Amino acid sequence: MRLRSFPEEGMWLKGNLHAHSTVSDGHMPPEPIFKAYEERGYDFFSMTDHNIYNAYPSDGGMLLIPGFELSCFIAGKSIHVNCIQKTERSLFGNGQKFVIKDDRETMEFLEGIKDDYLLILNHPDWSLLEYPEVKGTDIFKGLEVLNWQTEWFDRMGESTHFWDSGLRDGMRWKAYATDDSHTDYPEEPGWPFHNFQNDSFGGWVMVRVKEKSQKAIIEALENGWFYATEGPEIHDFFVEGNDVTVSCSPVDRVCCKGEHYNCKRLLRPGITGCTLPLRNNKQYVRVEVIDAKGKIAWSNPIYLDKR
Repeated sequence: MRLRSFPEEGMWLKGNLHAHSTVSDGHMPPEPIFKAYEERGYDFFSMTDHNIYNAYPSDGGMLLIPGFELSCFIAGKSIHVNCIQKTERSLFGNGQKFVIKDDRETMEFLEGIKDDYLLILNHPDWSLLEYPEVKGTDIFKGLEVLNWQTEWFDRMGESTHFWDSGLRDGMRWKAYATDDSHTDYPEEPGWPFHNFQNDSFGGWVMVRVKEKSQKAIIEALENGWFYATEGPEIHDFFVEGNDVTVSCSPVDRVCCKGEHYNCKRLLRPGITGCTLPLRNNKQYVRVEVIDAKGKIAWSNPIYLDKR
């Protein structure tokens, strides 16, 4: 039996699920941001300004999916949660603002919207979260394995260890890569998108869908039919018998990871595919591919209890 990470048939769409404009703490209004992402080949985009809801019309090109970033609390710590709208129906009106004061209000609010919004735990490392503080909290569909802005600025945006801690404990989290762009440093030469400090276009998701629609994209994001990336491509990833097979764009490292540390890997220039043994992993396996520049792509886990 072959277990696949994403459907064999379909198209790939590129998207960013986390960005800010002058509506909250960004430095550019929404419209030129949309234009810049569309010009760079993005197929869908969610403007997630802090604690305020706004829906923007799509013009037939890049699909705009409503969302917002909620400032809230877990274990008394301030955290951020991305709320991505699942359907065209909204629970909120444009310009509606949100204020959450404590852990209790956080859970009440998230429980109230979880059927209508995809809930993603943002930059857990930057938020100084420890896994035990969220252990057993099953309200999040997944987390940001890469938050490009906090990684580029502070080296605190890559949360692989946090993710793996949850996976080993039975949390079936998906892993998302996003920009969290604010178009910061407007005083620098080349701003907004050609300055050295540019915080856009660094992390994204590639979803496998049958059509370009909000419904299809959300279905893929909920089911894990996507991968997160800084650049490398994962063309296929599946388990058959006791072997893991990966095909990808040229990379120098393919690392298969599961609940045991002794997963196999392949190291050599220009790898575009390989088959590796599962060894002792019986719960899940996921793959990371790393190119010559150190850029990473992360698959979502394949759960081996389905065999």
